[in-house]
Amino acid sequence: MFYKNIFIYKREIKNILNIYKFFINKVGIKNLYYPFILDINKGKLQKTIGLWNISISLIKYKRGIHMSRIIFILNKLIVKPLNIKYFYNSYKLFEKNLESNDIFIQVSFIYFLRKFSPITNYKTLYNYKLTFLLEKKNLSLNIFIKIIVTINSLCPCSRLISLFNAHNQRTFISFFFIIKKKKIHINNFIKILENQSSSSLWSILKRKDERYVTEFSYKNPKFIEDLIRNICFCFKNKNFFLKIENLESIHNHDVYSLLKKIK
Repeated sequence: MFYKNIFIYKREIKNILNIYKFFINKVGIKNLYYPFILDINKGKLQKTIGLWNISISLIKYKRGIHMSRIIFILNKLIVKPLNIKYFYNSYKLFEKNLESNDIFIQVSFIYFLRKFSPITNYKTLYNYKLTFLLEKKNLSLNIFIKIIVTINSLCPCSRLISLFNAHNQRTFISFFFIIKKKKIHINNFIKILENQSSSSLWSILKRKDERYVTEFSYKNPKFIEDLIRNICFCFKNKNFFLKIENLESIHNHDVYSLLKKIK
């Protein structure tokens, strides 16, 4: 009986070692809402709430990571306002305290800019969706930024075949790119994306503004193919992933276009 128990114990140890010999690519927390202060608009601070995904790799024969440490480290991280340079170096906190060479940090949040209505000049806030993504694997470190901009696009074909009016729709531009500099101007990227549209959007428009937007978009029709190629031309020296989606106003389907430019 004594020897039988020893045999079972050895077998269990062997099974445990066989299970733990597998390397895990990512393990961590997901969909955590946590506030922080943003500093990407020339020193103008902005409070926002981020949706955080943070994970690390797990080496062989190590049972698990310290999940609670991730929250402790995040608490230290958000003490200072978050900008691109600070986010670029944020992996060091996790690397030191979680003992892993592979770090994955993603935060998505709403970013506000002040916009003036085109004619009446009313000042309002307009929201954009941004995502910062850091991926470190051993010595390789990459920072990605995703910008989602909402615009208006008017159909050239509809305008051509109609005696008056033309159908238009709300369009979502998702621009995902790699950054190599620790300091970039997000507002410039947003402006370039909006300038390729039939018309920008605003939070508030009075009648004079509505007339201007309607007439401006009518004079500036864009197919989705035109739109994505124009944006590509503006960023021809960058690596990026671009997706555009039209929420069609006269169809029961949406329209999308996808373009990748990676060297």
